[in-house]
Amino acid sequence: MAEEHPTRAARRSESSRAAALAAHYTVRMPHPASHNFEVEIALSGLHGDVTLAFPAWTPGSYKVRDFAKNVSAFKARDGRGDLEVEILDKQRFRIHGARDSATVSFTLYADEFTVRTPHLDDQHGFFLGTNLLPYVEREEGLPQAARYVVSIEPPKGWQVATGLPPVKGAKNTWFAADYDILGDSIFEIGTHEVHSFKAFGIKHDVAYVGWGNWDKKKITADIKKLCETEPKLFGGVPYDYYLFVIHSFPDAGGGLEHLNSCVCAWDSFKYRKKDDYENFVRLVAHEYFHVWNVKRIRPQILGPFNYAREQHTKALWVMEGLTQYYEKLWCARAGIISDETLLAAYAEIIEKEDARPGRKIMSLEESSWLAWTKLYQADENFVNSAVSYYSRGAQAGFALDAKIRALTKGEKSLDDAMKLAMERFGWPKPGFGERGFEALCEEVAGADLSAFWRDYTQGTKDHDYSEALSVYGLEFKREKEEKEQWLGATVAMKDALFQVRSVEAGSPASRAGLQVRDEVLALNGHKVTSKDFEERLKDFKPGSRARLSLFRRGKLIETEIEVGTKPASKLKLVRVKKPSAQQEKNFKSWLWK
Repeated sequence: MAEEHPTRAARRSESSRAAALAAHYTVRMPHPASHNFEVEIALSGLHGDVTLAFPAWTPGSYKVRDFAKNVSAFKARDGRGDLEVEILDKQRFRIHGARDSATVSFTLYADEFTVRTPHLDDQHGFFLGTNLLPYVEREEGLPQAARYVVSIEPPKGWQVATGLPPVKGAKNTWFAADYDILGDSIFEIGTHEVHSFKAFGIKHDVAYVGWGNWDKKKITADIKKLCETEPKLFGGVPYDYYLFVIHSFPDAGGGLEHLNSCVCAWDSFKYRKKDDYENFVRLVAHEYFHVWNVKRIRPQILGPFNYAREQHTKALWVMEGLTQYYEKLWCARAGIISDETLLAAYAEIIEKEDARPGRKIMSLEESSWLAWTKLYQADENFVNSAVSYYSRGAQAGFALDAKIRALTKGEKSLDDAMKLAMERFGWPKPGFGERGFEALCEEVAGADLSAFWRDYTQGTKDHDYSEALSVYGLEFKREKEEKEQWLGATVAMKDALFQVRSVEAGSPASRAGLQVRDEVLALNGHKVTSKDFEERLKDFKPGSRARLSLFRRGKLIETEIEVGTKPASKLKLVRVKKPSAQQEKNFKSWLWK
């Protein structure tokens, strides 16, 4: 049964707070091609000077983006005339002399098209509360309690999609009980096509924005399967409406989760191939699972939010890594991908992450804590010095789920830890303390898991998969044990030059002294390009030496490099031929068969 949406409960007490602080935003876009949103804010219930603050970041994307940098023409007035506006710092505006009410206006330039940033052009408009609408700041710097209303004035022929509940009797107007809900809400304005379905008795809309070789009916049907599967873990959905926004444009990618909505971006012409389509559905499954894991199950610091600065936690591997682990599982449980595809996806992560030199340097907790300056601002040395709490966290999830099943003889699993976390800490309840999720896992497993945490989340030990393989009756295989030539460097076009883009520590490229941004000119005296370099490398036997000609900061460099090898075939994760009765039971339980 659906829980009551937070805004609905708040609206019942609206009349009792009539004299409280209120902010009514009106968002206009009279010239969409200019990329300028024009925002007007009617403030009421003021008691003297007031400060409006633009968030420095948006929840779910752990990077300071300083949305106020694109603000211009910030002005304020009341019935007596213009009011003094003092710019306190990069994101805060202090309005002096206001009495009971004031009107604020500004323009925000929006021409960065991602799921995290505002964007406006002649095709559509998109924004989140956090990246366009400032909050009224209280003394501690956090959002002031207030009534928030948003009205949109779209261009002629455009419509609006948002997860906020509408204000009755007011066209294109919506209500939010507090800024955390407003800031979390997406607004898609344009000529998008909406497909609808019901799951658990609740309406779900899918807004299709853009173009591509997509089959919208198939996508909608598969999203419906996810919405009929994932909530079963928790006994239903915690919202009374859900909105999916699909941005389909060339080179688009990524997703961002919200309390009762998400936005997923995908390349326009990467729906036809089976692998591409399944990767897209995995993205949707990932963002939808965030309804529970991160939007409701979360560490204390991730809601209510401080939008002014970085909010560090060691638990992003739980919020994102376990979600990446589950995204594949949900697709299999929903019948969208096969068992073989599921196992191949886990094998792919294991092979990639276990070859990353940075796994020996950075733990999952460190990766989580330093997300703001590491993962979200990764440089060319990231592969050598760091790990992603997404993919490395998914590895930990794979091993952790199996460990709980092993300790409980298949009676309990990571599913039970997620359910318990939702019961105890699900928003609007306070989140868990640091390492609080680990304590829940130990409670479910009925065992001390300190060695697991020490080795795999707090430490940098390589995973031992023997237990997980034994639990499910799996084994690793390679069809062929062939080797292929390998240098340990990635080379690609950048700024119209064929360049070295990364160099793995300890690799042949590293020993030869290759550096990032070296321009690759020739191999053994003959010109190479991005189109033929890999093929030309196959002419060299493993262990032989090749001569590379490079430009380094404009100077011609000649260096010799020993050609190394790596496995030519992908790692595979397959079922053993004769699983035991317990292994068969565990495997079926894992996939909900």
